[in-house]
Amino acid sequence: MASLGVPRGGGGGSSLGLLVWLLFLWPQLCETGPARTGGGGGGVRREAAASPPASRLVSQGTCGHRKMRIIGGMPAPDRKWPWQVSLQINNEHVCGGSLIAPQWVLTAAHCIFGFEEYTVRMGSTLLLPESGMVIPVRDIVCHSFYDVRTLINDIALVLLAHSVNYSAFIQPVCLPEKNFEAETGTRCWVTGWGRQMEDVLPEILQETDQILLRHTLCNKKLQAHLGYRRTLVRKGMICGYHEDLKSPCKGDSGGPLVCEFNDTWVQVGIVSWGIACGRSELPIVYTEVSMYKDWIIDHIIKVSSCASAGFLILSLSLVHV
Repeated sequence: MASLGVPRGGGGGSSLGLLVWLLFLWPQLCETGPARTGGGGGGVRREAAASPPASRLVSQGTCGHRKMRIIGGMPAPDRKWPWQVSLQINNEHVCGGSLIAPQWVLTAAHCIFGFEEYTVRMGSTLLLPESGMVIPVRDIVCHSFYDVRTLINDIALVLLAHSVNYSAFIQPVCLPEKNFEAETGTRCWVTGWGRQMEDVLPEILQETDQILLRHTLCNKKLQAHLGYRRTLVRKGMICGYHEDLKSPCKGDSGGPLVCEFNDTWVQVGIVSWGIACGRSELPIVYTEVSMYKDWIIDHIIKVSSCASAGFLILSLSLVHV
């Protein structure tokens, strides 16, 4: 989370790509060649969503609940966001992510670099070496139509080397049903270990609330600020802002934007990109998770079916909201 950021972008001569780079890690995004992952037998793959929707094969389960209920405050207390994970390279935090099933993590495609060994740290709000548990990554699947220039389809799935046992500190977040649209004005929460100031990562998980904006209104705000006519925020994206200019920043990418519906926490967005984090009234742009429900289920089933002896590594929870 940040209250500081890069200077505001200028007029039509500014480059959106440069602005995004200043906010987030410049990616060598989801290269199609093989990449080393922590499990030793996987790699970064760009899959096409060729199989038909298979939501009827997914059993309902417990998700989106936590063992304690605390409202407000920074930093985030233990057990408040038990689905939050840290995607790491060489034990260094790179991006956030969210646990959506015992062996699956959801993150942003722009967080994935080729030829790197990834691990996932979870079960703690601290980034200290002895905190939580670290699990190697077996495989990563990026959306086949992810576009580095527009950041369309900025979504990726991470397959862990083994399943995790749920506890008070490790719980999955729920995913919304296909095409569910959270209303403008809904107050949600985003969490992460992103830079706050002087490019320093916090050791403790940070949190801030966000007010949602649908993509059409968000696009108009960014176009007006940058002096652009071309579309910047498209369908499949959703935005959020804070009245006091609090927002995700560099290092928060891939992390979850969650909203509470009927006492259940549902992941509405994935931190994707923004401009001048913490220094501008401009909203942050998130990948809208509900638009990718079929993609998520299809690829979990597809990868799991190839895992071993036909057993599915699948326990994904969807909610009707």
